[in-house]
Amino acid sequence: MTTRARLADERTTAMRHRARGWIVIGLAPMLLLAACDWSSFRYDPAHTGYNSTESVIGVANVAGLDEKWTGANLGLAYGSPTVAGGIAYVGGGNGLLRAFDANGTTGCSGTPKVCTPLWSATSNALYLDSSPAVANGVLYIGSRDNKLYAFDAAGSIGCSGTPKICDPLWTAATGDDVSSSPTVANGVVYVGSEDHKLYAFDSAGTTGCAGTPKTCTPLWTATTGDFVVSSPAVANGVVYIGSEDHKLYAFDAAGSIGCSGTPKTCTPLWTATTGDFVVS
Repeated sequence: MTTRARLADERTTAMRHRARGWIVIGLAPMLLLAACDWSSFRYDPAHTGYNSTESVIGVANVAGLDEKWTGANLGLAYGSPTVAGGIAYVGGGNGLLRAFDANGTTGCSGTPKVCTPLWSATSNALYLDSSPAVANGVLYIGSRDNKLYAFDAAGSIGCSGTPKICDPLWTAATGDDVSSSPTVANGVVYVGSEDHKLYAFDSAGTTGCAGTPKTCTPLWTATTGDFVVSSPAVANGVVYIGSEDHKLYAFDAAGSIGCSGTPKTCTPLWTATTGDFVVS
């Protein structure tokens, strides 16, 4: 990685929650974590950060939150955990992706309670600082080995052994590290890369995908002026992405308006200048 990329990495990771080797789940007594799914970074494709169905934690009980369980030996973990279907997913050091029972039951024991993963997966990266996204039974995560990975979120397809290890359903190459957290909307998974590009892939792993193991090529790409470590947000048919060239970019999420060529590339619908790097 270049010196500039390392500096960009430090800026990005400094803005994220840093957890050295542990995932800690805290809940007030009798609260059910499975009722509080948070299936991607900032909750939904639009990144509202708001779960309208969340009614478990509020002003009356937030002061009573307490540790319920921890999961150890993740290595250096930068990415935010994702919770979907009763499973908590988190990336960590040494390119490890881990899946834990979100309720702290299966694989969990002791006082204080410590949990072992339901399943794990490994990339070739030094560490994962992308937050996972889960949609339609598939987990997507970016990696610093210049790839987007897709896994069976249930830990069944492509998974074996004790402890259970999972192989990806498919992977997709980008031109540089993927620190951006993927976003899934309308059958497309969007992710940024440090090669200054936004990538759009078929989330089902069908269009543009082939081979054994399966690899996918993008439906379309779009170029910005610098590193893209921001996570894409999708709303009303537009995908928005920040760049380290001090700009916000807006593209047609369908890859139609302003898009042409083979392979297809897209130009922005509009851009807006900010006062500094956009890494959120």
